Amino acid sequence: MMTPDALQEVLSRTPWFRGLPPDLAEGLLRLAQVRRWTDETVYAAGDPPNGLFALISGEVRIAQTTASGRAALLMIASPGVWFGEAAMIDGKPRTSEAAAVGAATLLQVTPSAFQQLTAHSGPNMAAFASLVCDQYRRAMDYIVETAGLSARVRLAQRLAELVRTHGRPGAGGIVIDLKLSQESLAEMAGVSRQTLNRLLKALEADGVVALGYRALAVRDPAALEALARSRTLPAHLAASGRS
Repeated sequence: MMTPDALQEVLSRTPWFRGLPPDLAEGLLRLAQVRRWTDETVYAAGDPPNGLFALISGEVRIAQTTASGRAALLMIASPGVWFGEAAMIDGKPRTSEAAAVGAATLLQVTPSAFQQLTAHSGPNMAAFASLVCDQYRRAMDYIVETAGLSARVRLAQRLAELVRTHGRPGAGGIVIDLKLSQESLAEMAGVSRQTLNRLLKALEADGVVALGYRALAVRDPAALEALARSRTLPAHLAASGRS
């Protein structure tokens, strides 16, 4: 069983939790439940809110399907990351799906615990609302920063992010330690599987990545980061600036 100190160390990897008032952080740790899922759905689109979650160990993927049936992998959570906050604020059904890949340990703040923390505390509710705002700003930054970018640069950005959150040293470079299918990676980069395959082969030919059976290693992280940063905003966005 994970000790409270070890649990707090994982949660403190994110700025939101580190910035909480001590009494709210203590209340979260006291009322939340440590639970385990193995290759299971944590919540599905259309479900009523069943809690606010933080990943402690393992892997959870957040995905959403559009009205046209196109799937989009929104995030592969890393330990310390919180998710599921929006439905807890507005009480509306889930719009995305969260699923554990393999064995995952999560901290769950149930609806009743969330109610205890926020019912008589405006500042506590404001703290949770700030988590929604943080997620919104990151989403808007992503939309702006990827507008007009080539598929090659978008893929490099996603790979660089995965190296930072899930990379580990390996024989062929930095291995992205995930059971990541080409379909999932294509969804993250916003390209077809055929386009993804072509782009990966080009990166391999350039010595940036090494492809293996259900594994991908980054051989030249500096080159990958340089490609990920080679972003050019559309003229109308570059001229207007960002707030």
